Amino acid sequence: MTLSLPLHIVVQQLLLGRTDGLTAPQLAAFLSGWTSLLDLLKRPELCLPGASSEIHAALAELVEQIQDAQTTVLGSDDDAPSEL
Repeated sequence: MTLSLPLHIVVQQLLLGRTDGLTAPQLAAFLSGWTSLLDLLKRPELCLPGASSEIHAALAELVEQIQDAQTTVLGSDDDAPSEL
């Protein structure tokens, strides 16, 4: 696992850095908003209806990369053995 990729760092800051000190309801609202935004961005034809298919494909790829980074960041555990 590599957390040094710029996208991983940003996702880590957005997901973990901004949630410190949140109450359970605040955390639930934050995560709901985060996932709702990603769900919306998965539908680029709605976000950017006049954009080219290349732009739609690029946005869909970006969302996929963000979700992969999210899985990596949230899957990392300080107590887990490090990967070689």
